Amino acid sequence: MTIPHTLPVSPATREAIEHLAATTADPQGAIGRLANFIVTHAEDRPEAVERLAERLEDPTWRPRLVTALGNSPYLAHVLTRWPEFLDEEYTGADPVAWNSGLADAVLECATHAEAGRLLRWHKHRTFLGIGLRDLTGEATLPETTQGLSALADASLEAGYRWLRRSLSQKHGPPMTETGEGRHPARFVILGMGKLGAGELNFSSDVDLIYLYDEDRGGCDGQRPVSIKEFFNRLGQELIRLLSEITAEGMVFRIDLRLRPEGASGDLTLSRRSAEVYYESWGRTWERSAMIKARPVAGDVALGEALLHNLTPFIYRRYLDFAALEAIREMKRQIDHKCKARQDYRRNVKLGYGGIREIEFFAQCHQLIHGGKNPGLRPRETEAVLLALVGASLLPAATADLLINHYRFLRTVEHRLQIERERQVHSLPEEPAAFAALAKRMLFADAETFRARLDGVRAEVYAIYDQLFFEGSREREKHNVNPLVEALLNCDEETERCPEVIRRAGFEQPEQALGLLELLRQGPSLNHLTEASRGWYGKVAVPLLAEILAAPDQDMALRHAEAFLRKLGYRVNYLALLLEYPPVLKLLIKLFGSSALLSHYLIHHPELMDGLVTTDFMERYRNRGELMRDLEQAMSRATHHEEAMEVLREFKNSESLRLGIRDLSGVAEPSEVTSGLALLAEVILARVVADAREELIARYGPPRWTDAQGVRREAPFAVVAMGKLGGRELSFSSDLDLIFLHGSQGEEQYTDHPRLSMANGQFFTRLGQKIITAITSMTRSGKLYELDMRLRPSGSSGPVVTSLDAFIAYHTNSSWLWEQQALTRARPIIGDEGLIRELNGVIRGILTRARAREALVKEMVTMRERILAEKAPAEGWIDIKQSRGGVVDVEFLVQYLQLAHAADHPGILTPNLPNALVALAKSGVLSREEARSLEDAYGLYRYVESHLRLLHGHAENRIAPDERERTRLRRLCHGLEGPEVITALEEAFGRVRVICRRIFGDS
Repeated sequence: MTIPHTLPVSPATREAIEHLAATTADPQGAIGRLANFIVTHAEDRPEAVERLAERLEDPTWRPRLVTALGNSPYLAHVLTRWPEFLDEEYTGADPVAWNSGLADAVLECATHAEAGRLLRWHKHRTFLGIGLRDLTGEATLPETTQGLSALADASLEAGYRWLRRSLSQKHGPPMTETGEGRHPARFVILGMGKLGAGELNFSSDVDLIYLYDEDRGGCDGQRPVSIKEFFNRLGQELIRLLSEITAEGMVFRIDLRLRPEGASGDLTLSRRSAEVYYESWGRTWERSAMIKARPVAGDVALGEALLHNLTPFIYRRYLDFAALEAIREMKRQIDHKCKARQDYRRNVKLGYGGIREIEFFAQCHQLIHGGKNPGLRPRETEAVLLALVGASLLPAATADLLINHYRFLRTVEHRLQIERERQVHSLPEEPAAFAALAKRMLFADAETFRARLDGVRAEVYAIYDQLFFEGSREREKHNVNPLVEALLNCDEETERCPEVIRRAGFEQPEQALGLLELLRQGPSLNHLTEASRGWYGKVAVPLLAEILAAPDQDMALRHAEAFLRKLGYRVNYLALLLEYPPVLKLLIKLFGSSALLSHYLIHHPELMDGLVTTDFMERYRNRGELMRDLEQAMSRATHHEEAMEVLREFKNSESLRLGIRDLSGVAEPSEVTSGLALLAEVILARVVADAREELIARYGPPRWTDAQGVRREAPFAVVAMGKLGGRELSFSSDLDLIFLHGSQGEEQYTDHPRLSMANGQFFTRLGQKIITAITSMTRSGKLYELDMRLRPSGSSGPVVTSLDAFIAYHTNSSWLWEQQALTRARPIIGDEGLIRELNGVIRGILTRARAREALVKEMVTMRERILAEKAPAEGWIDIKQSRGGVVDVEFLVQYLQLAHAADHPGILTPNLPNALVALAKSGVLSREEARSLEDAYGLYRYVESHLRLLHGHAENRIAPDERERTRLRRLCHGLEGPEVITALEEAFGRVRVICRRIFGDS
């Protein structure tokens, strides 16, 4: 078939049309439909043929028209039926602009039929514009789906307004009665599914729910009806107005089966009835459906209020892994229906590796995590996937893959539906039809398209399948350990029970029986449903199997029982353990290794939320990342007490992460100690900023007047001492701090018109507020214990010292031990100028020339006095105080720094391992001795850290108890060579030799 000669276009344009037609799914059809347009309008509307010719000469319009004619008989029909659409420009991607004025235009219609014709005319006009831009690739997929959704919104709003006016003329306007009188009844249409998400297809049903505000009231016209009856009639008429097939087709099919009680439920509901239904009887699939709900027409504020009230129903405030089973069942039912139709492999929406699997993947994460993280509540699928990356629940590469595949599959769906505007989701079986689809998808041939399609669906299915079925597959893979089975059959009345418990290795049979009873029956709580109790039984087998493999079985048993009893009703965490076998394994290892980390989890099971994020254990987190995460967490706090809890939860969660990295051998010991120090600094910075901001808001900023009469703000700084100063913090370490201010000169008071106070008083209150914020006990515990005794004059000195007083004290009055402490001083928070000045002051104090003989004598005397007071008892090992232990290494390094800093200022660094490197580099210490001391100190800190994990508090001593030493040995899995005790004793010996060389025999 050739282009009719009656089409007035240039030869070059004719050639271009033929070339474009050859690239479409139906080249002959493209030319034939072009000819049909000309034949149809040649006599009665010749101007339409002229306009068509003009558009075909246009290099923007030519590919639009030819592509539409060759790929979509539906769009060709629209163009032929309404040639005036050729006058539209269809430029830009603003979907709202295309519908501007529709509601007002429909309100001008006098009859139902006239309103219906206008709505259908507008629908086809808009579909043509969207379709032309979609087929040529001018529009992105989001632009296409948002455009279709905006059309549905506008059509629903226009239809609703017209019908409300029409019915009000017949029955009288619906009026709600309240205690404050009568006012117009409110009505809203909720868009569900793809409409709610703004992701509508070319031939989607629009899923709706109708709601009104109150039942009280009615219509007082000539034919009065109740409010419910009025809106029922409006809802029914809206279905007819938009869904009835007329000579102009239809606007949209309306589906109301997602409403409460589905097809058997009331067509319209009051807001209160809907809330009661969802809160009392709402099922998991209804929670999933409500994720995408959006007010699309009527009283939007009414719809938003309902959705706000339903947020606790949709998004549980805890991680909701218990919903997974219901989600799986939903997916199984869909798969079953699809397979029954024998198009499981062809259905790009519901079938293998299809669109619904990506949507389910996203919504599943929303149901599980959305209560804890409001950032995971977008309606759009792509936005959810990106949010999951931001929440560290999905690797960025996986999200990119799913987004690209989602766009591809949705485009396939559009190409299927745009052909004839039919609700088609299955790939054609006929080779010719499949090849035509490949052309509409702009592929060179069917084979290339099929290869891409198969690859996409296989990757989607693999990701989806891993999410939904990995946990159950993992459980099915292993046979039940006979010993686990025997334990679960044990009770106090079973004769062989004691023997089974002993065979399992438990030394506390009563506790073992308590756990077994708990797993069989669940906790003795009122109102715990049978379904909830069932989760305890489901987790029993894998949990007991992991306990038997724990480093300390009895410790794991004790902590596991305490954890389960603390969970109570929160069985969603048991579901998490079943779904994530690696988390269960990690949890029980932790329960059998560390009293400290176990305490965190037992009292705060919500810390488990972090265990499922993608980066929980992967890498070291820098200051910027910690500050960003803390800021995000704090932004959700609505009052001071909640902010205090958020701070503690953040600290506990990050400490847990570092502890697990430590226990798992993922992190080097130095990374753990520096990570704990960095965490403390970030938290302190937030506490200081909040406290200062609150005081300034109340009393004004503290200022002083310089010699030129200029008012300057008085600065404040926090100096870290000890292990925090050296970036070597341990679990359960105190924070050694000094607070300083730089107020000086004249007129030292705060700027406030009524509540001004002296700067000294202001900074004292600031210091007290900081101390209170850090040490106050809440349900999440304390942040840290503080030690402020290293400030000038110790406990008897002011809480916050002026810089001038600090300089004077260390110039005239400080003791040697206080100068030793300054070797680990590090200003960490405060005004930059004050911090620079402080660093200079501290450096000046430490680089004074000192008589080495007198210095040695004084330090040895001090060390012997400490040893006499704190030496370990017979048989005990004290990593800190034993000769050759931590204190000896610290004394030795501090002596060398104080003795030689005047000649070698580069040796001054608060981090002890770095100081050893600097001492060797400067020649003050031999490289062999420095390396020996560094190895010993690293061993001490490693074992000390694990002792604290083991006991749950600051602990440096190892008892002469073989059981405890065995537990410690298991915990120190990263220790190579000799066992822990032997390694420590050898290290003590090497350090003592070096101490004797430097300090002499003592």
